[in-house]
Amino acid sequence: MQQVRMKNRKQQIVTLGLELLQTRGFDSFSYQDLSRELGITKASIHHHFPKKEDLGLALCDAIHQWHEREYDKVRALDASTLEKLDYYINVSLRKACGMDKVCPLSSLQGNLATLPDSMRAAIRTLDQEEIKFVAELLQQGRDSGELKFTGSVHGQALVCLLTFKGAFQYARSHGLDLYHEATRQLNCLLLG
Repeated sequence: MQQVRMKNRKQQIVTLGLELLQTRGFDSFSYQDLSRELGITKASIHHHFPKKEDLGLALCDAIHQWHEREYDKVRALDASTLEKLDYYINVSLRKACGMDKVCPLSSLQGNLATLPDSMRAAIRTLDQEEIKFVAELLQQGRDSGELKFTGSVHGQALVCLLTFKGAFQYARSHGLDLYHEATRQLNCLLLG
């Protein structure tokens, strides 16, 4: 029973850490914030995550697990490439972020200069996995003839992710019309 409670406590810390990451940024929340929100001592948090770097790595792992679940859902869809991309961005990512949160990976990228090397390496791995996933979808679309973009699949995957995530950021202050216009323009590029 004690082990289950400790595992649940650790998960609660990670869950709240993700929430604070998306609403404040990694550098802008402390163990004191976690302690206050969860109603536990800072010592309890330090028991599970001795350093904030340890918590940061656990957040990276949680993002990785979420990505893998979402990638599997998208791969299982019986849909066109654009529908799969739309599902990943508009259902998965947008649902996870909403209008009041930042993509957790984007939030970490925003703090990159102040993060320890171990977290930087984990973030680079997450970046590469996401680019690889979008490139996989784009390659399928190109192979099927659905997509007719020019240039490399990897380069186009970068353009897609940067467009989507940048449009999310801008939409927070300028509204969803801006986001929809950016995605319409991207679709025009993809369809050739």
